[in-house]
Amino acid sequence: MSIESRSLATSLFKALDLLGLLNARTSGIGIAGIVEEMGLPRSSLLRMLDSLAHYGFVERDEARVYRVTSKFRDWRLEDGDERLKTRHRSLMRRIADEVGEMAVLGRLQGRRILHVSHEEPDCRVRVIPPEGRTFAIDRMAMGKLILSQRPDLVPNDCSEGLLAEITKAGKEGFAWNRGESEEGIIAWGTWLGEPSPLTPMLAVTWPDFRFSEDSLAKVKEIMGTE
Repeated sequence: MSIESRSLATSLFKALDLLGLLNARTSGIGIAGIVEEMGLPRSSLLRMLDSLAHYGFVERDEARVYRVTSKFRDWRLEDGDERLKTRHRSLMRRIADEVGEMAVLGRLQGRRILHVSHEEPDCRVRVIPPEGRTFAIDRMAMGKLILSQRPDLVPNDCSEGLLAEITKAGKEGFAWNRGESEEGIIAWGTWLGEPSPLTPMLAVTWPDFRFSEDSLAKVKEIMGTE
């Protein structure tokens, strides 16, 4: 073994080999077939499969057949963000027009939230679009959603209050930012699909003096009809 090869993450190679196998088997494959193809212990493969499923790359049906997800196929595309914009632009535009507040599309990138796109209304008092700006992940509504799926990203100095928020976000499917990233701004974030680190998210932001439960109810109504 060369010096260079000793520093390689062989467990990562195995996971990538596993993804390659599943991607090639479009009709899916059971664990017995995976063990035969990969030549690895069943227990090790099940741990990898569970991890990939948690991330959103792999799914298992009732017949216990594994296959890659549509999220994995989307993740591989070079124009993935453009597709996200196209897919969710009408929803964000409708929220901006009917609720009168800014809607933001985001996803996880590395250890931060990437703001992919936004739609905003024509208001005298407006919220500054987040694109191009950076906020601590644990101070964002979308960030708290991600942390509910990626506990490894939770800060070591996380307070009990924040841990409770993250746990609640994982159960309820939505999260809040009440002036934590920017003073005077309230944001409500939710998933645009089944929760996973690959799933895009939407956040709606209000100046705190303009927020109301009726306004939030309108957002939820619009999302429920899309």
